[in-house]
Order: sequence, then structure tokens, then C-alpha cells
Amino acid sequence: MAEDILYADIKFASQTHSSSLRSPSQQLAAPQHSRWIQIALWAACIGNVILVIAVIVLALQLEPEKEKIVLNNGGCNASTDKFQAFLRLNFCNQNQNRSSDNSPCKVCPLQWQLHRDKCYWPSEDTKTWDESQHDCSTRDSQLLVIQDKEELDFIESITKNSKYWIGLSLLKSKKKWTWITGSQLDQSLFPEPDYGEGNYCAAIKQSVSSEPCNRPLQWICQKDTLLL
Repeated sequence: MAEDILYADIKFASQTHSSSLRSPSQQLAAPQHSRWIQIALWAACIGNVILVIAVIVLALQLEPEKEKIVLNNGGCNASTDKFQAFLRLNFCNQNQNRSSDNSPCKVCPLQWQLHRDKCYWPSEDTKTWDESQHDCSTRDSQLLVIQDKEELDFIESITKNSKYWIGLSLLKSKKKWTWITGSQLDQSLFPEPDYGEGNYCAAIKQSVSSEPCNRPLQWICQKDTLLL
């Protein structure tokens, strides 16, 4: 029993001694530190509120100026017109007869040739007829479909040195030359090409002739012009 009392006395004395080691300033520091944190948080909140109010006021002040700028420039329509004028100035064919800079013009992609309402792309590689048609489709176009004598003359003028596939093939079932658009050949445009046994497609080199469809040749793609 005496040993238990002695242990309790020693433990209490140790706790008392540890408490006595803390200075008064340390005992007061904790509440003061907590008050400073609260003050800083309140100041930050007030600063954020002031910043939001300033942004709103600035936006309200700039809104009339924004409307003046839009009105002075003619709004979105004026911006579109200026952009189109820029495109015409830099991309339109200067040889076209245009009464003013605001008149529309026809343009083609790079490396495509412009003629009337169409753009033409003569290939440099060689492919079969089917492969040629597939290549044109990847270029958002199709194999050449000749529509009139004037277009035929133009194509003959650019195919003097090589033979090119065009979009005309022979249907086995009907033995009729048919364009890829589904229309049959008008023989007033040019005579029906001669053909033998097997699959035959039309090619042009100054004049239209028939070739086995699996023979690798150059080809001509066509698409409509872009109007600016």
C-alpha cells in the first residue's frame, strides 16, 4: 500500500513539474495565434468580394464600348464581307473578268486546274480504272465526266503527252458505254470506243479510246469550283 502511494506522488509531481516549465507567454500564444488566423480569413473573404465587385463594374463599363465597336464595324456581316474580300484578293484568279472586288469568283484547290465551272486534277502516278476512281473519291471528287464539246477540247489540250482514265466504262450486261454518273455515252460527243473481250474502260490522250480496265494509267479527277 505504501508503494502505491509513493508511485502516485511521484507521477503527480512529474506532471506538476512539466506544467510549471511552460512560460506565461507560451500559454497565451495559442489563443492569440487562433485570433490572427480568423482575422486573416476574414480579410481574404473581404478582398475576394471587392475583387468580384470590381470585375462586374468593369464589365458593365466596357459593354457600351463593345456595342460601339460592333456597330462601327457593321457587326458580324461586315467581318464576313471583309474576310471574303481578303480571300478574293489572295486566291481568286486575277484573269477572270470581275467588275469589282465584291463580285464572286471561282477557285480551285492547290494543284487543280480551273476551267469554267470545274476543277481538274491530272495525276502523275498510274493506277487501274477502279483504283483511280477510288483515289478521286478520297479527294472529294470523281473521275472525269465530259459533258460537251468545249470541255472535250479542253481535256484533249491537256492530255497530249499521256493517256488518262476518264469516268466512262463498258457495261458487260448491256454492252453500253456508261458514265459513272449512270448516263450513257452520247455518241454525238465522240464515237463509241472500240473494244475487245473482257472489261474495258475509256481513256483519253487527245482522243478517247478503250483500254483494259486493269491496265495502270494516269487519271483525271474533277470537282465543282468553290464560289467566293
